[in-house]
Amino acid sequence: MRPTHILSLLLLLLAPAIQAAVLAIDYGAEFTKLSLIKPGVPFDVVLDKDSKRKISSVVGWKRDDRVFGAEAKMAATRFPDTHFPYVKPLLGSTSQHQLPLYPNPPSLTNDGVLIFPHPSSPSHVSPSPSSSEEVWTPTALLAHQISYYRHLAETLLPSGSTPEPINQVIVTVPAWWDHYQRKAYKDALELQGLSCLAMIGEGTGVALNYAMTRTFPDYNLETGVGEKEYHVVYDSGALSTTATVLAFYQTSYLPTPKSKTAINTTHIEVLGVGYENIGGVLLDTSIQDILLEDFIKKSGQKGIKEDKKALAKLAREANRVKHILSANQEANVAIESLYNDVDYRSKISRTSLEDSIESSIPLYSHPITSALTSSGLKLDDINSVILFGGNTRVPLVQNALKSVLGGSDDKIAQNVNTDEAAVLGAAYYGAALSRTFKMKNLNLTERSFHDIKMGDEVVFAQGTKLGERKVLTLPTDKDEITLDFTQSTHLVKGESTSTTEKDAKSKPILSVTISDIQKAVRNFTGPSPIVQVTLRLDPRGYLSVANAILTSSVPDVEEKDSGVAGALKGLFGSKKDKDKESTTGEGAEENGGQDVETTTNTNTNTSSKDEKKKETKKQKVALKFKERHTGIRPMSGEEKRTTQARLQSIASFESAKFAREEARNLLEGYLYRLSGLLSQDADNKALHEYASAKERDTLRKLVDKSMEWLGDHAETADEATLKGKRADLEALELPILSRFKEYLHRPKAIEAFQQAMFASRTFLVEARQNNTLALEIAKNATDENPAIPPKYTDEELTEVEAQMKENEVWMDDLMKRQVKLDGDKTADPVIKADELDSRGKKLQMTVLRLINKKPPRRPRPSSSTYTPTTSTTHASPTDHGPELTESTHSEPDLSEETTSTTSTTLASPTHSGPVLEDVTQPTGDQMGTTYISKAKPTDRGPEPPKHEEL
Repeated sequence: MRPTHILSLLLLLLAPAIQAAVLAIDYGAEFTKLSLIKPGVPFDVVLDKDSKRKISSVVGWKRDDRVFGAEAKMAATRFPDTHFPYVKPLLGSTSQHQLPLYPNPPSLTNDGVLIFPHPSSPSHVSPSPSSSEEVWTPTALLAHQISYYRHLAETLLPSGSTPEPINQVIVTVPAWWDHYQRKAYKDALELQGLSCLAMIGEGTGVALNYAMTRTFPDYNLETGVGEKEYHVVYDSGALSTTATVLAFYQTSYLPTPKSKTAINTTHIEVLGVGYENIGGVLLDTSIQDILLEDFIKKSGQKGIKEDKKALAKLAREANRVKHILSANQEANVAIESLYNDVDYRSKISRTSLEDSIESSIPLYSHPITSALTSSGLKLDDINSVILFGGNTRVPLVQNALKSVLGGSDDKIAQNVNTDEAAVLGAAYYGAALSRTFKMKNLNLTERSFHDIKMGDEVVFAQGTKLGERKVLTLPTDKDEITLDFTQSTHLVKGESTSTTEKDAKSKPILSVTISDIQKAVRNFTGPSPIVQVTLRLDPRGYLSVANAILTSSVPDVEEKDSGVAGALKGLFGSKKDKDKESTTGEGAEENGGQDVETTTNTNTNTSSKDEKKKETKKQKVALKFKERHTGIRPMSGEEKRTTQARLQSIASFESAKFAREEARNLLEGYLYRLSGLLSQDADNKALHEYASAKERDTLRKLVDKSMEWLGDHAETADEATLKGKRADLEALELPILSRFKEYLHRPKAIEAFQQAMFASRTFLVEARQNNTLALEIAKNATDENPAIPPKYTDEELTEVEAQMKENEVWMDDLMKRQVKLDGDKTADPVIKADELDSRGKKLQMTVLRLINKKPPRRPRPSSSTYTPTTSTTHASPTDHGPELTESTHSEPDLSEETTSTTSTTLASPTHSGPVLEDVTQPTGDQMGTTYISKAKPTDRGPEPPKHEEL
């Protein structure tokens, strides 16, 4: 195998592959969008059970029932204490949002974890909490919602005996999320057993969707010649507004020097990000405050401020009014029995809303300024501003955006779906990662917008590409080394274009302890031992430690390898230039799993005179190290196991409940159907015509009794009892139904069986005639001119004849017994359609096997010098010999050259019963002679018997 082929194979194996179903999730503070990546599944968003294209990001309980989406949102007015909205901003955080978003606000534990109380927790949630009250962390509440999202997606998978579960996801997150928030999201996915293939920015997802159907200018990465397009994705959602500056360009290269077609790769590169904690919920709460004060002013009832149900009604009405004011100057408000049976009606204007938040409106434009500063670009460099997020449809947000763009909307582009672009872009990226789909080449580059430090030294600076690694070189004078890492933010929030004390504050994220160093040094045989710690900025955006080793500070002797050996070492990162970079503490940049296209320059020149210098390889000893998360504590292993057990207990309860409800609904529908069929005015008289009076009376009594029982036990009966009740009814109804089906299908089945018998009899007659002719020809055969043996043996024809006789005897006996029934429809039939089908198919397959049998070839003459003469009497292509019988069918040629078979045609009834099909798919002259077509009886055999009355 050529070296290039070896390398291609290895690269193919190392490339990220997605063969199973993958779910793309765009989890928003208020709404979530889903898309499933799976061959055979349409590339679109996943619908909610209410057929909505976006799902409310909320989980709640109605007593013991867990609810999601729109149902959970509607339940907030009745069960506000078990309503958990806006979980997203609390992930990886120790403080809640400044807006009053939570009917039952979370609290902070002594060890720095936010928890939501769950009053009146269902008894089926186990294990029971250690405290008297059930609680949920934001991560656990997100895990609840993820289980629902996976269930919605799995309903789209093809049904089968073993449906394939969804175990992989691609998620979108705000680009400015820090280490804690990304780890919390990852923990929520792991609680549901999901693997996170990629975690991309929300603006990046929109950019991917934008690039799906577009081409971009060419740019040469080596020379810098060419152009790039710069676009800003402006995303204003429920609780935050983000601006992402991205560069789009295309590169081209020839796979081989002789290639005529270049391979194009689309590049998407994140350059800068700016954000503000302001979104559409600010408008909702402002409208709610206006309505609340107006209601108190009109009614004088200040107690409404303490009534959670009344406040939930106001919040729902405020959201409705916001959508109306986006298109109108005024909106009417009407809430029945808002508080203490007092109805509330009013009117609100867009002007009053804008006046109430006048000081906050400029914040909507700050992310644009901050993102441009972060990217080093100017507004004139930007080609367009792509709008995303439902809040971009609000007029005051559009006006704020125009103000920062110079009062013009020329750069504003509304060319993506403002709700679905991010999730579709993530799904597109997942398809590009897969070898299952044929996609254009894509290279995605994302960056970290936080400084990661070790002490005062910056390890990964803001703007570092995700997926990069750095190697820290440390002395060996201590037996234990502890490294503390912090994370800080610069030039991201829009209210400042310079580093503020608030933004520059470092937060501890990770502590790494390396132990037993001196023991490793004592066993180390190399010169000048040092400790090297490889840090990785994970492609998903958080810091991790790849390894810690004890090695030598003396560089390796350079090894000159050519051919496959050198290429493989370069492929797996063993080249000496990387080692040199490691010893100096410089990080080697790698794609980190985010680049779809991997380009590897390798030397594949092979030569028998390759010269190598002997290499003194470094000794490397793995060191023990332990990671400890500092600052905001993520879930521990024990907490994960406990939460998983609780989630699983809920899932098991819901699964059993669903099965019970399904059994109840099936039983109820079955009872109503039988009741209608037993009534005198039923359109279908099957139960009247094919059941005796005693059978109908017994069935009617059981139906009435079951109806009464179901009315008393519908909510308490278990699945097994409900299925047992249905089985008792089916035991009475199915025999009657069987008679009805037999009455419908039996005549056609008999006709098909008779046609199969007739066609087989025709075949048998012609086959014996051909065998007789072959034997006559064989009498004149000699050793120099041998005859062709008969196509069918006597044993094969005897087998067909025996089957036919057996069928005739069986049919005659059953027919006599069937006639005695004298057309009684309430009696069980003697002749069954499925038995006729089975026997007919068996006979037809036997005949077809013989028809498709390859004709025998002429034996070799005993003398090689024999030359055939025209005096031979065997059949030839132009002389078929004596006619066998008077028939409209042409007889087969028995010569060596012929490939045709007997021209027998067998009946092919339209009934689904015995139908001869050419299962062997014959070719050539056999086509057309092995299919069974409806044939009229001829003089070659007796006509099939007809049974008109059964």
